[in-house]
Amino acid sequence: MLPPPVENAIRAVAADRTSGASRLGRQTLDAMALMIAQANGHPNPADLSEAARRLSSAQPAMAIVHNVAHLVARLVAEGQDPQLVLDGVREELDGAREKIARNFLKIAPDRGTIVTLSHSDNALEAIKAAHARGLVERVFVLESKPLLEGLALAKALSEAGVPTKTVPDDVSARLLRDATYVLVGADSVLRDGSVVNKIGTYRLASTAANDHKPVYVVCETLKFDARYDAVTWPGSSLKKDEKQAEASVLAGERFRDFEVTPAQLVTMIATERGAYGPDTIRIMLTPRPKD
Repeated sequence: MLPPPVENAIRAVAADRTSGASRLGRQTLDAMALMIAQANGHPNPADLSEAARRLSSAQPAMAIVHNVAHLVARLVAEGQDPQLVLDGVREELDGAREKIARNFLKIAPDRGTIVTLSHSDNALEAIKAAHARGLVERVFVLESKPLLEGLALAKALSEAGVPTKTVPDDVSARLLRDATYVLVGADSVLRDGSVVNKIGTYRLASTAANDHKPVYVVCETLKFDARYDAVTWPGSSLKKDEKQAEASVLAGERFRDFEVTPAQLVTMIATERGAYGPDTIRIMLTPRPKD
């Protein structure tokens, strides 16, 4: 049993169905900081590891929750100063968004219309940066049922002066005929370059591919998840037969409110460290054989 304040923080992370992955990463860091504070700055590594495991289980679709929690636990277990670890991870999280936006600008198409969905702090920052460069004519935000997270993104974009319109989820195909590209955030990027994100992302990316429109993803590298690919990701309830499994992935298997968008539908992924194609990410996340 973890200290009651930590248990409450874990329950709050588990119950959060509206915050984007980046915000959940910060909440995870706050929970780990609370665990360290409860031990007066000298946590038992086993207890910190247990807190990390519990947080990871609280949001199983969010790689950043797993990565942040286990990164803190591992660095402290290695003997690094807990407060310096927390400060370093927080600095990385806080600085990532602006860097992601700058790297997106390096690959952003010329002035055009964007279609997006749900709510992503990184997508918000990237679109604002593109608008400041005069690269955005208009943004269409799918409302993203059932939780309607798209409404919050549309409001934030409008407040930033970006011409924005919220539209029903079922009009995405019609919008993409005249749109320039799709831009979305990500909850996880799997080791095969596929992307886990809000339900509706697969349909949007598939429609874009059929219309020969690029699909860009913006996210932190802390959302990279080398544990899984599209088939082994826990949300993919796939049958053993390979062809059936492939069809099931392409149908967008759900895990809570999330689904997998296959790598072949993704054009580029902009991160704080650079912009990469799915093939490059596959190389980056593939374990190297031991000598």
